[in-house]
Amino acid sequence: MTTPLQADDPREVGGYRLVGRLGGGELGTVFLGRSRSGRLVAVRVVAAQPAADAEFQRRFSELTASARKVSGFYTAQVVDAAADGNVLWVASEYFPGPSLRHAVAAHGPLPEEALRALGSGLAEALAGVHAAGLLHGGLTPGDVILADDGPRLTDFALARLWDAAHPSRTVGAAPGGVFLAPEQIRTGAAVTASDVFALGAVLVYAATGRNAFGDALGSDALMRVVTQEPDLTGVPEPLHGLIAACLAKDPQARPDLGELLRGLAGPGPGDWLPPTLVEMVGERKAEADAHTGTRAQPGLLRRRALLAAAGVAALSAVAVPVGIWAASGDDRPTAGTPGSTGGGSAAGSGSTGGIVKLTAGALVEVGRDQGDGRGIAYSPDGRLLATGGKNKVVLIDPAAGKQVGVLTVDRALGAAAAVAFSRSGGLLAASYTLPPDLRSRDDKEREHGRAAVTLWDVASRREVITVVAASQGHMLAQPNAVAFSPDGRLVALGRDGRDSIGTALVWEVASGRQVASLVVGPGSNGTLGAARSVAFSPDGRSLAVGYGSDLKGAVDLFDVSSSFAPVATLALDNADAFGVTSLDFTPDGTTLAGSFGGVAVWDLTSRKLTATLAGVNSHYQSVSFSPDGKLIAGATSAYSQGGGVTVWNLASRKGTPVATGRSGGGQVAFGPDGRTLAATTDTGELLGAVQLWSVG
Repeated sequence: MTTPLQADDPREVGGYRLVGRLGGGELGTVFLGRSRSGRLVAVRVVAAQPAADAEFQRRFSELTASARKVSGFYTAQVVDAAADGNVLWVASEYFPGPSLRHAVAAHGPLPEEALRALGSGLAEALAGVHAAGLLHGGLTPGDVILADDGPRLTDFALARLWDAAHPSRTVGAAPGGVFLAPEQIRTGAAVTASDVFALGAVLVYAATGRNAFGDALGSDALMRVVTQEPDLTGVPEPLHGLIAACLAKDPQARPDLGELLRGLAGPGPGDWLPPTLVEMVGERKAEADAHTGTRAQPGLLRRRALLAAAGVAALSAVAVPVGIWAASGDDRPTAGTPGSTGGGSAAGSGSTGGIVKLTAGALVEVGRDQGDGRGIAYSPDGRLLATGGKNKVVLIDPAAGKQVGVLTVDRALGAAAAVAFSRSGGLLAASYTLPPDLRSRDDKEREHGRAAVTLWDVASRREVITVVAASQGHMLAQPNAVAFSPDGRLVALGRDGRDSIGTALVWEVASGRQVASLVVGPGSNGTLGAARSVAFSPDGRSLAVGYGSDLKGAVDLFDVSSSFAPVATLALDNADAFGVTSLDFTPDGTTLAGSFGGVAVWDLTSRKLTATLAGVNSHYQSVSFSPDGKLIAGATSAYSQGGGVTVWNLASRKGTPVATGRSGGGQVAFGPDGRTLAATTDTGELLGAVQLWSVG
């Protein structure tokens, strides 16, 4: 779905009037454009930096010229491309419909006949791309649009331009890594069979709602693709063998596209989508009609949906509501009506009982290699928003919806994992990993990274102090979370640990002296676990540390005033692979919430679990209380099953979901006035971004 144009966006490109934003990233921005005849197109405008590069310009001209030769019913035809001065742009057909990723995130896996139509359409589209001498080379569920008359393949024109823009980029940094073929991961080179592998992985996602090689990210995900067999549990049996063959490690063992088309043969698209997805397409069509000035005709789509629903009446005589649903311990991912750019709105009505209205504001791009897992924090006065990035912390003015500064951490090995402001707003902290110290006499420090926390003075943006934790003797011993005590005297870090569930470290801010090293969980158990989250209580008397390992998780409470003596453990029956990844106290300190895959709420007086707002399989990664303690926001990632942000009324336990970008939501935070909400996500190009909402 589209979001409004920003103040500095062009209003016309190549004779196409731009009417909204569809997505964007470091490579450029995707706009919804309208031709003079009223035809809608997707206009991709290349960012200034790559557009100014002579080699990129040459590759752009070659690829767009070749892409214009691609024909076929199931491809989004490239209709125009040019360089207007220093502006490079390409326009392709616009199809109103959700991406496959968003459709599955919102309504679950596709039935077998829909899978056959999807696979056949994409195989035919890829055949057209190959016939033009091109490879897609980066097919993901986000590149597939579900139209009412069949799927459409997008982004084949520009998928390979990423390499031209960033020739030094490693495969591990590529968007959609879990859909890359093993040969692409090993050598960086793609062949036609690589697109077949990606198609097989996309069909697994469509059939099951999860990735064929699990939920791991980064290098762990790539290693699984190369070394492990795919998990095809849930793939319909008639398609099991064919899809397994697509995912063969050896490219020569995979079927060609002709074999795929024969194996997937079915009745064809026709009314191929389930009723709920027909409704999603209808919503996109209504929006498109509004942009073209034509009259919307939702009745046709609604009648088609009702006819389709009649075919499953034996299964259920009750209509399934589309869009917003009340989250109350349900394991489904809570995405409302996702769009491709991040943002949207969810009105507090119907199933939500008038709880809250979220209205999408700015989507602030923050650069490459950021993703949705980086931390996010508001300053106490609400004038700044900080989020982590590769070798930096990005500062955003949430009112203006734009970047206003960058704090560089050149010595970081990768990204700033977490950020936090002191309660006074004077200090900002970020945690990250330092590379091995080759000059150290300690073997562990020469061979492995160390966790570090840097503090800056917010006003001058100068570094105040950096504290460093001793090496754990393991490259995976990463920092995860950081928090200030309310008086600003202490800063705490949660990190991974090799021989224990994890460790929370605490330092004095003024001196940099470490005052506590707290092992959490059952202690030494020979597994690699982590202290994933840390939070001080509002009165500063307690430190809560969330942890997880081996699908178990809990929160340990420590008494700050008694040399961090352990006080209690808030246990969970189970947790996802990451454990308790986020914690937040209500302002009065009586209630604690944590994300563990689901969302849990504990009463701290009785130290009992009082509510589970979402189950463990919902993939929630972050939680945040509103300043009055009445609302709680949770964010869930789309890397596994789709995602977004949900805001619950704590009293009624009913939730309002709203969609975010392609990755869903990673970390979420309420503004200090309670009228704004922010979440880390990514753009249509899978680049880092922060989505802002106003809260009504």
